[in-house]
Amino acid sequence: MSRRTALCLVLLPASAMLAKAQMVSPEIDLPGSPFSYFSKPVDVIGVMNAPSATEITPEGFLYSGYGELMFFTGPEQTPLVERIRTLKDGYVPIIEGTVRQLGIDYTFTTFAAEVPVQTAVDPDHAPGQIVNFVRVTLHNPGTTPRAAFLTTAMRYQAPQTTTEALADNRFRRPVTAERVGDYQQPGEAFDPKWSYRIGDGACERQDRVLYFYPQKPRPELALTLHTHYNRVGPLDSDKLSGKMELTPATPACRVSYTVPLKPGETVTLDLRMPLIPVKQGSPEAQQALAASYDVAYQHTVDYWHAMIARGMGINVPEAKAVDTFRASLMYDLLYRNMVDGQYVQTASQFQYHRFYLRDSADYMRMYDATGYADIGGQIARFFLTRQQPDGNFLSQPQQYDGWGEALWAFGEHFRRTRDMDFARLVYPHVVKAVDWLIAARMKDPLHVMPASDVRDNEYVAGHLTGYNFLALDGLQGAITLAHALGHEDDAARFQHEYDDYRATFFALLSKASKEEGGIIPPSLDAGAWKGTDWGNLLSVTPEPVLDPFDPRVTATLHSTQARYQEGITTYAEPDDGIFLHHYLTIKNTLTELVRGEDHQAIRELYAELLHTSSTQAGFEYAIRPWGSRDFEGNLSPHGWFAADYRNLLRNMMVREQGDSLHLLSAVSPEWIGAGKEIRVTHAPTYFGSLDFTLRETGANTAELTIESAFTHAPEALVLHIPWFRKLDSATADGVAVQAEADGLHLPAGTRVVRLKWQAAGDPHMSYERTVESWKQEYQRRWNLFLTDGQGSSMPDTWRVPE
Repeated sequence: MSRRTALCLVLLPASAMLAKAQMVSPEIDLPGSPFSYFSKPVDVIGVMNAPSATEITPEGFLYSGYGELMFFTGPEQTPLVERIRTLKDGYVPIIEGTVRQLGIDYTFTTFAAEVPVQTAVDPDHAPGQIVNFVRVTLHNPGTTPRAAFLTTAMRYQAPQTTTEALADNRFRRPVTAERVGDYQQPGEAFDPKWSYRIGDGACERQDRVLYFYPQKPRPELALTLHTHYNRVGPLDSDKLSGKMELTPATPACRVSYTVPLKPGETVTLDLRMPLIPVKQGSPEAQQALAASYDVAYQHTVDYWHAMIARGMGINVPEAKAVDTFRASLMYDLLYRNMVDGQYVQTASQFQYHRFYLRDSADYMRMYDATGYADIGGQIARFFLTRQQPDGNFLSQPQQYDGWGEALWAFGEHFRRTRDMDFARLVYPHVVKAVDWLIAARMKDPLHVMPASDVRDNEYVAGHLTGYNFLALDGLQGAITLAHALGHEDDAARFQHEYDDYRATFFALLSKASKEEGGIIPPSLDAGAWKGTDWGNLLSVTPEPVLDPFDPRVTATLHSTQARYQEGITTYAEPDDGIFLHHYLTIKNTLTELVRGEDHQAIRELYAELLHTSSTQAGFEYAIRPWGSRDFEGNLSPHGWFAADYRNLLRNMMVREQGDSLHLLSAVSPEWIGAGKEIRVTHAPTYFGSLDFTLRETGANTAELTIESAFTHAPEALVLHIPWFRKLDSATADGVAVQAEADGLHLPAGTRVVRLKWQAAGDPHMSYERTVESWKQEYQRRWNLFLTDGQGSSMPDTWRVPE
């Protein structure tokens, strides 16, 4: 992506290291409300496979390519500020939030649905017309009569307070893609001379309906939010005595309700906003009006319940971890677009609304490894559109990680599905790609992946280390496919290329690592500054190119961890200070699982969850450590975080390593105890599917039950014992088993494991404890910030509490 990157602060200018951030009052975190890390959260509502969606802005407005539906509450028409929002059941894209003003609760429930409402749950359906539904519930919780006041209006966009030609925390539109998969957003450019009309239950601009409003109770209408000289004017701009010219931020089509409420009384008002404006009186307008809110609501619930139930289930006794796993799937499916019959995985419906090879390889792996291999295969096929005439795979110029990501993804999808039709489809492209690599290496002066200068991710010119890790992963994928299809001559040729490439690269890596004090640098040959950490974190994941315990892997982990802020990775650019980076942390966490470092993995899991919204949304970067908690346009929810989080939690529960299958590589102390259980269902693996449940059966005993349906058995099941338990004895189907260094090695057909263990320490780690500890540290820094303005730039000694 267009990420202005990094992490590696060694050799950065002092000005970059000492950058100070503004803070935000801790009072935004209301007691008794769900925690949301972001001070200005952004959410999405949409329909799976739709090529665009609607942003729920930090205020709670609905922003699309055509305008922004605004809400105001109270008699003074106070703009809505709905910071805390939740998802239905923790993961269904029905967003709800409540604000209280002058004794009245205003609850906004918002979602998108296709109209007419479809009753089937079909993940391959290409949606037609999409409508955003908004139900505003007005409730008087008091004991005396009160009036509720609700106003709605439509503006083109919010104000702009940055140098970017964008409204704050909104995405760029309209944009027409040059090819399928490039950035695109429907919409229209602003015209100050647009005509408006408000009446008959509709706000029209240029004779197209922007939103429908209820006519009962009878509202007060006006062309704009306020009227000049408080005059009562016409409701059609064409009937004004002079021409009406608005600014992009002027609220038009004002609809105001005054609703007297008895004590305990509730009244609902339903609005509809077509994602694409429709002509008044057209069949599309009639469909939007005729659609039942309740039917559309229930279908949305049923659809997402069914989609979640299709795949791997993970249930641990901590709702935040589970809800984020489920919501992350929902977000990524909303970001999968169907365009011209092709399935295009994008990273967001907002500022990253385009296809990236590097991101999509992780999405594909997530779909495959969590029970959605049909979807994984669909998006993998789109990779073929990014093969260049010379054989290289590129989705962005000079970003050669795409080559390795593509070939690795093809091999990985085949390993998980054994889909021979898929293998035959992609194989000619794989051969062409390997031929490109051989020729490119011959031309390159270092005989590795060519150098680049894109200033993205590693943010440095040179031969990037990660491109070469990924290229070796890709060659392994090519070898897998060649063997599977019986092309042994190709397999031998690919293996020779792999061996030669590996030897060449390892010699260069050894030299570069020694020059950098033993770490794996982001670049093999850049100048004094080797770039920012990115691809150099990929030595063990997605495939172990290096031994997980290679001293260089250890040194790189320790180096990046030493620079964590707020428990996650930092990310810097020369002369631009330090940012938090959310999902990059997970590359380290996945490596720690392979190394058996479950304690650190759980610390990072909770730090990752800390930095999400109350709707389980993750972000990319742009937030300063201990700063304002505002990503300033780098909008959430971020799809790559969602994919990586699902890959992480899945690997914590079950992961392949060589010919073995590892269970429970990392679990939290919060998940183990009397009456608690960890349950995994329908887990796909290289070896077949697996279900298991771990529960404590007594003060010092536990039982693991396993149901497997292996198509070919692993050499062993490896059950990891958490660091906070000391194993006394274990049996597998009644036979004693001795623990080895990495856990219990069990026969593949094991069905019941009984454990006798005892506490080894008394850690108290949980999401809630992490949030409360972080809030206390933020409050401490805020108090200092008010005193001397330095709170955010203090050294970071905070850690996830235990």
